[in-house]
Amino acid sequence: MKQITISNGKTSVTMPITRKVVDDGKTEYKEKTMASGKKVRDIIGFRKGFTYEWDYIPSETINSLMSLLRTAEALTVSYFDVDGTEGSALFYVSYPNLGVFAFRNDVPIWHDCKLTISAVEVD
Repeated sequence: MKQITISNGKTSVTMPITRKVVDDGKTEYKEKTMASGKKVRDIIGFRKGFTYEWDYIPSETINSLMSLLRTAEALTVSYFDVDGTEGSALFYVSYPNLGVFAFRNDVPIWHDCKLTISAVEVD
């Protein structure tokens, strides 16, 4: 799988084939300062996160994605990892970073697009 699908349960948007995926996962922790001034971290777990990049995305797909992002805070994403592992989970999906708007064969497209997702659950 080289595509991700974002859904709110009623509507879904399948993004085009990705150019690149970057692992943006991070360790979640609570930090406390002791009486001595030393800082102690209590590790809660790891939160999955990915940034997907595309060479271009049709404008129609971006419009559908923007409408979908307005429907819920967290959405179900069928995703793939940097090593090709597939999964589906609830993610916070950011609004896409859009590059240059252009026309390719009379079709409106956005070049150099990025989309970041971050898991709701901590593993």
